[in-house]
This record gives sequence, C-alpha cells and structure tokens, in this order.
Amino acid sequence: MTTVAWIGLGAMGGRMAGRLAGAGHDLVLWNRTRSRADDLAARLSTGGAGTSEAGAGGTGGSVRVAGTPGEAVAGAEVVFLMLADPAAVRAVSEGPDGLVAAVRPGTTVIDMSTIGPAATAGLRESLPGGVTLIDAPVLGSLAEAESGTLTLFVGGPEEAVERQGPLLSLLGAPVRVGGTGAGAAAKLVANGALLGVVGVLGESLALADDLGLPREVAWQVLARTPLGAQAERRRAAVESGSYPPRFALAMAAKDSALITQAAGRELRLAEGVRDWLADARAAGLGESDYTALLAHILSAPARSATDATPVRSVTDAASGKPASDAASGKPASDAASGKPASDAASGGPTPNAASGRPVSDAAPEVVSVAGAPHYQWGDGCDGWRLADADGLSVIEERMPPGTAEVWHLHERARQFFYVLDGRAVMRTPGREAELNPGDGVEIPPGLPHQLANVSAAELRFLAVSGPTTRGDRITVTQGVE
Repeated sequence: MTTVAWIGLGAMGGRMAGRLAGAGHDLVLWNRTRSRADDLAARLSTGGAGTSEAGAGGTGGSVRVAGTPGEAVAGAEVVFLMLADPAAVRAVSEGPDGLVAAVRPGTTVIDMSTIGPAATAGLRESLPGGVTLIDAPVLGSLAEAESGTLTLFVGGPEEAVERQGPLLSLLGAPVRVGGTGAGAAAKLVANGALLGVVGVLGESLALADDLGLPREVAWQVLARTPLGAQAERRRAAVESGSYPPRFALAMAAKDSALITQAAGRELRLAEGVRDWLADARAAGLGESDYTALLAHILSAPARSATDATPVRSVTDAASGKPASDAASGKPASDAASGKPASDAASGGPTPNAASGRPVSDAAPEVVSVAGAPHYQWGDGCDGWRLADADGLSVIEERMPPGTAEVWHLHERARQFFYVLDGRAVMRTPGREAELNPGDGVEIPPGLPHQLANVSAAELRFLAVSGPTTRGDRITVTQGVE
C-alpha cells in the first residue's frame, strides 16, 4: 500500500481521498480549514457516518491529519492536490511550511486542480529535483467523485503516469493526453465547451422570448438542433427554477477566466460566456450551480428600442453608394473609410471609443466603473472596460495582494500602465520597475512583460492600449525566472 498526502478536502477532494483510504492506502490529510480534515479523518477511521465517501471497499488504511502542507508531504510517496485555483496551489506550495520545502526526491505530485497550463508550469518549475509532477484535473462532479467514475485528463511523463495508474484508477477513468501541462490544457478545452453550450442555450431561449415564440415552441425548435440533448437535459431546471448544486458557478467563472487568459487568440464566444458568468457571480449566484447561468441570462432586461443596432443602408454594387444615393445622385461614400465623402475629407464624425456612436450623434458620455462591462481574470482579479474600440482600449483593473499576470506580449498594441492605488512591479526581461500611485510605464509592441502586485494591499491601475489587445496576446516563457 502507498502512503498518500492529500491536500484540499472540499466536497470533491473529501470524497476522492476517502476512496483511497477505503482501498487500504495510508492517508495524511491537510486542509486550510482544519476542522474539515479532522471530521473526515474521524469518519474514515471509525467507519461511522460519511464513510460512504470511501466507496472503494477494502479494510481501510490509516488516516491522520497534518498541521501544515509540509508536514503532510514529508513522508509521502504520492501527494495529491485538489484545490480551488492557482492562488490556492501557490499558498500550499510556497514558504517554510509549504510543499516545496518538504517534499522528498522520488515523490510524485499529482495536481488535480483546475489551474491552467501556466500555473502548472510554475508548479513544476518550483519543485525540487527528483520530484515528478503529473497534472490530472477531473471532469465530473460529486456523484462521480463518490462512485469513482470521474474522467481524469492526465499529463506527465509516461513512466510516472503508468506507475500511478492503479491509484488514479480508484478515482475514475484516466485519459492520457500528453506530457506535463497537457492535462491542464485539456481540462480548459473541456470546460470551454461545457460552459459555452450552457451560454448558447441560455441566449437561444432568450432570443426566442424576445421574438415572441412560446417557450414550448422554443424547446421544439432546439430539439432539432445540435443543442437538442442539452436543451432536454436542462429543461426541467429552467421550468422549475431549481438548479441543484453540482459545480459552483463561482468555480465556473474562475475556469472561464482561465480559458480566456490562456488563449493565444481572441475567443469572442468564450469571452461572452466569461462575462455572463462574472455578472451572474456579482449578482449573488456564485454558490449556485453553474447552470443557474441560464436563469441569469433569461432574467436579463430586454434591450430598449433606442439601444438597437441601426440598420445599415444597402450599397449599390456598381457605384459603391448607398442604394438610395445611387438612384438620387446624393454624395457617394469614401471607398476607403465608408464615410460620406465630405466626412472622409474632413476627418469627422469620429466614433466615441466607449459607445461606438459618432461623437456628433450624442453628447460626450460619462463612463464609470459602476456601469462599465466587468470581467474577471487570473487569481481573483477584476477588470472594467471603460473604452473598448478597435483603435483604443482603456481598462481599469484590480489585483489582490500577491497576484501577477502571466508573462505575455502583444504584437500590435502599445500599452501604458498607470497606477491609481497600491504598489506594482512591472517586469520585463532582465529588469523590474516599481510603480507607486501616480507612476506609469509604457510597454511597446513585442516586449514580454508581467505586471505583479507584490504588496500586501490591493492594486488598482489603468491599462491603456492602442490598438485594442483583443486577439493580440501571446503567452511567453521569456523572462520567467
């Protein structure tokens, strides 16, 4: 039998750890909330209430609780991590009482958290020599964790994966997807599809409502599309308004932010789902099941007629003028800009960067964080799009203490970062610049960089980009220590 350290005993982690104990493996448990580890150890040791979490049968191995992550891993052959996000993984890894300081050469660390490839690479680089990392995030929820029928996306060295196959198989069906980091990548792809389908279903039902189709007709229509199976599965929840919790919406919002952050290109559908989930979380649905996103989308207020996208004139194929102008002889549009020729010559009217409407069509708009589109990214970071046009992006962002961007560059966009509150460090290859309130720094296109909040206080700053950084972000390893 194997001595296993298990770090992270949430609803999923507790059930999964219990299966290993039930199969006879010796467990050392650690959890940030000590009482959760104590309660699970007592149930598994005595065979009392809750030992159904063990599920795998057998006589059961020994179970004890450690006081620190370092104590938990000190004598372990295998270390499992099942944590909420990259920040949680760093918290248990770093410091004198952390995993990295205590883990022994020859140990295998199996990270089952959904943290993305960048954080997985950071964990691998932090581990001492002789320690192997396998990333094996899971697809499934509480019932699958209880019964050992999860899907495990496994990345890591082939020999190590084969050696740990019996342990992994107690938890579900391992699917080998590549080397270290491939499991983390596969999980983001799977969750991107899962969350995207729910978002498209919600918007399809909302569209049907806006177009006056009875809900029963909408279900019939969707049954004849690729969404049919998902629509049938979610119909009862939509009609009852009850979304039994399996996968917390807050965790889905975190995963969605990881997806858009990890992507090397613009993913407009994924960004839309990310924004919907962030809005739903802000509306108090974070602890609800992620499918409560359907209710949030369907409850969103209808757009007023004045907000509708204006109908564009059809152009005459021969002249390039609006069809009505081609017949009447009115001034033609400028071929390069599409503006009326008089506007092209004079340079106006210019679109407002926040609204996209011509300046001449409306008074200057006051933009505030309170009304700006909001999104979440990274480890609990927030952003508000104050201006969002092709030629200009202005974003106010908030970063909690100890957080940092991944190293990246922009091929086209030139950026200016301006600190409003807190203290930041801007890292570029071989250099660091400390930024205090009122300080700013310019980052030209092509320069790898990383903004970090190294202080104990919240950081707020403006990121001004021209042109927009949408679709212009490349994650890099250059400059990473």
